[in-house]
Amino acid sequence: MGRPRLIRFVLCLLTSRALLQVAEAADNPCAAGPPVDTNPAECCPTPMLVDGTIMMDCYQKYGEQTKKQLQMDGIPRGCCIAECAMNATNMYADGMLRRDDLSKMFMDAVQSKPEWMSLVRDATNACFELAEKRMEEIEAGAKLEPSFEGEKICHPISGTILRCMGMMMFAQCPASVFNVNDNCNKLREYGSVCPMI
Repeated sequence: MGRPRLIRFVLCLLTSRALLQVAEAADNPCAAGPPVDTNPAECCPTPMLVDGTIMMDCYQKYGEQTKKQLQMDGIPRGCCIAECAMNATNMYADGMLRRDDLSKMFMDAVQSKPEWMSLVRDATNACFELAEKRMEEIEAGAKLEPSFEGEKICHPISGTILRCMGMMMFAQCPASVFNVNDNCNKLREYGSVCPMI
């Protein structure tokens, strides 16, 4: 798998847990999931907020575990790919993310892309607010016991923030970047009706 495809796959893994949570509600109009089988990165090539080499290394360590965890019911498990990436960038310690440093890292990642700067700044604030509101569930996920051999339990805060950032950046993709076609329009429309975080 080439590096750009692998990175997109990792981002999709980070966002797919949210899609599964939406699908769990039987009477939810969003339960069937997105109406098209289109990779969001084909519609909106969002900037990488974390170095791609770091994400690939973390995927190689925890990708298989993450795939298994995404199939599990109950309290959402922490994404070890995300925690690994936050550890590698020195943004995570003891269940906490260094918010100011992380905000700076995200803004540095879009420094040469002015169309993304205000969106990334606002999304960072919104995602930390979301994490605060979900702190009880996040803390519960951190206390889970391994459910299969070799499973590492990671704190959910890193995955919550990175997943939220990916979803918000897609939902608010600048018009100058968004690839307008039927499938992408349907995917964006789905995202506007169905909360995916």
